[in-house]
Amino acid sequence: MRPAFLATVGALLCSLGCGYIGPVVPPSPLIPAPVLNLTVVERGDKLVTSFDTPAFTTDALGIKHFSDIDLRMGPDVRPFDFDRWTETARRYEVPLPPEGKADNPKKVAIERSIPVSEWQGKTITVAVRTSVKGEGHFSQWSNRIVLEVAPPLHPPQVSAEATAKGYRLTWAAERPGLHWEISRTSPADKKPLDIGTAEKPEYIDGTAQWDTPYEYTVVAQQGPNAESLPSKPVDANHPDTFSPSIPTEINALAGPDSVEVSWTRSPEPDLKGYLVYRSVDGGPFTAVSGVLSLPTFSDRKVEHSRTYRYAISSIDTKNNESDKSEPVAVAF
Repeated sequence: MRPAFLATVGALLCSLGCGYIGPVVPPSPLIPAPVLNLTVVERGDKLVTSFDTPAFTTDALGIKHFSDIDLRMGPDVRPFDFDRWTETARRYEVPLPPEGKADNPKKVAIERSIPVSEWQGKTITVAVRTSVKGEGHFSQWSNRIVLEVAPPLHPPQVSAEATAKGYRLTWAAERPGLHWEISRTSPADKKPLDIGTAEKPEYIDGTAQWDTPYEYTVVAQQGPNAESLPSKPVDANHPDTFSPSIPTEINALAGPDSVEVSWTRSPEPDLKGYLVYRSVDGGPFTAVSGVLSLPTFSDRKVEHSRTYRYAISSIDTKNNESDKSEPVAVAF
């Protein structure tokens, strides 16, 4: 058989049975991307670690399952070096997340709590890494957390009392250098609302409404990484028996046919209005107006050669009336 004929047949067979031969792709190393959001909070007597597992490998393959999660805590070393640190760092078992789908990879939130007693009084480093292929195929270490492990903070013991300015919460300071986060829950809330912070062991909630049931909790905090468990909830539900603030900055000006009286607007959200009281030539004060919604009054029932004094009170929607303001006099 001629060589040219054999070459033609070979080329034809190759065109029918051979696919395109591209470049050789090496197998994936299956190294997970590093964890980027590790956090550690000392909450009560536990060190609570939280992070999300990566969804992809370093070469963008979706991760279906993990073979290992390596969470470690150990004494901080200076200058820091991960190899030196791992020699003394303690490893903690972390349950593996359930198997996912490689074509729809998702991050999984992981939380692991460690007793504070194991590290109390020490400065430690915390880091985590993961593997999908066993020992020797770990990701890089996560972001590194360094913290001083303080003695556990106990939940504050909180009491509440109703005052004219709002509910006043008080508790004892367990130690110097603390601050506190205050939360409140009402029947309309699905979860507690953070309403403020305190640098001393008391807080006045001036935004609460009377005749509404509330629960308050307080969390003690020391620095950025240590906090207590929430206090036992304290109930507060007081009827509106407090009068609004007394009006201030009263002014009275005599005009041709009237005395024009004005004052500063009261700040209470449940304010109903104001009442104007008048004294003529040193006599007793009597009310000369109905409930006014605006902080002004025009007194047209005046006579020349008399001296008038005016005092203002405020009244709320529950008809609680304040004391009268300091009087102001005007000669007409």
